[in-house]
Amino acid sequence: MRPLVKKALAPLLLGFASVCAISCGTTGDELITFPAYAQGASGAGDPFTVDGYTIQLTFAQMYIGGLYLNEAPAGPTFDSPECISSGIYAAQVPGTVELNLLSTTPQPFSVMGNGTADLAQSWELWLTTGDVDDPINTGSGIPDIVDLQGTATRQTDGAQFTFAATVTIDQLNRGIPVSDPSQPGLNPICKERIIEAGGISQPLFAGGQLTVTVDPRGWFNVPIDFSTLPLVSTDACETDPSSIDGNARYCIPDTSLGSGAGSTQGATLFTGIRTGGTAAYTLQFTK
Repeated sequence: MRPLVKKALAPLLLGFASVCAISCGTTGDELITFPAYAQGASGAGDPFTVDGYTIQLTFAQMYIGGLYLNEAPAGPTFDSPECISSGIYAAQVPGTVELNLLSTTPQPFSVMGNGTADLAQSWELWLTTGDVDDPINTGSGIPDIVDLQGTATRQTDGAQFTFAATVTIDQLNRGIPVSDPSQPGLNPICKERIIEAGGISQPLFAGGQLTVTVDPRGWFNVPIDFSTLPLVSTDACETDPSSIDGNARYCIPDTSLGSGAGSTQGATLFTGIRTGGTAAYTLQFTK
């Protein structure tokens, strides 16, 4: 299923069979449907140590807009401006789930998955609902991509930094500025909203179910200096009060383009979310 346009999630939500008839060719492979779930990783709420800090997450929530599995391994498209990968899409879960990352209870996606009984070698996790190309993808009724709260304890002196973070992805706070006016589409916002992962060899078959596991500890492999964070009372902090309680004193700013206190840490957390790899994201298809 290789969509013919790099557009929103909406074209990918077409019935798999009709899209495949346009762009897959006639492989004769068995069409399948399957339930799909997302879950947190075991021990995600336990303390862990990274770059001189012991971190314990007390709240961690993520919004996933869909999953797409490709028969091709990770390739050059991952590093190109194209948001629809080359190769053949073998399966999709074109629905959403709002996931408690500190719970190992599988939480169902809003729709069943569908595809063909083939071998998937790469996959995509979409961090949006609606138009993946829309410069603005936040607002009333649209969930945050990530909400976090926790405590980071500096190992050298025991200083504690209770922190919160809200992550959204719009052109204004996560877009990469145009550096070459002759190539305005070189860094489209859709690339910031799609996590591309390779390194799998996953057969798809009738009667199976898909489970994606997200471990937020994998987001912190890119070091964050918690001592440089701004206070939650400052303008740099825009955490979501509906998701995070008032215990946090500091915040990781919701931007990759900020300045001042914590200016690099918002970008660092976002980089960790997008590049966490197998430390943060694993996928299984089982009976």
